[in-house]
Amino acid sequence: MRYVVIVVYRVFPDKRESFFNLVRKEADALVQNELGTLHVTNMIDQIDPNKLLNLKIFESKEAYEEHKSGLILKAFLKEADEMIIEGPNVIFEGIHMYSCDDYTLEQKSGEDMTAYFKR
Repeated sequence: MRYVVIVVYRVFPDKRESFFNLVRKEADALVQNELGTLHVTNMIDQIDPNKLLNLKIFESKEAYEEHKSGLILKAFLKEADEMIIEGPNVIFEGIHMYSCDDYTLEQKSGEDMTAYFKR
C-alpha cells in the first residue's frame, strides 16, 4: 500500500523563495531517482506564507524508510538548514486510502494510468 508523509517547515521570510526553489529541486530529484517515491507536492500556507507543507507519497513504508536515509534528503536538509526557523516536523504519516486524482487523471486523459502508480 502507498504510504503518505506530510511535513511542515517554517522558514525565514527572506529565505522563502530560496527554500521554495530548493524544495522544487528536491522534489524533481526524488521522483526521478527514488523509484519508491511516487509523488511530491509542496504547498505554501495562505495565512502564514513562511509555513510550507511537503506531501510525499511512497510505494510503501519501506520505501519511506529508504528515503529517510537517502542522499537526496540528506543533501536537501543540509542546504535548507540555514533557511528553516522550525521543522521539519512530521504532522502526518500513514497509509494512502484514496485519491480522486488517480481516477480523474485516467478519465480525463483516456489513458490507463495504472502503470504510472506502479513504477
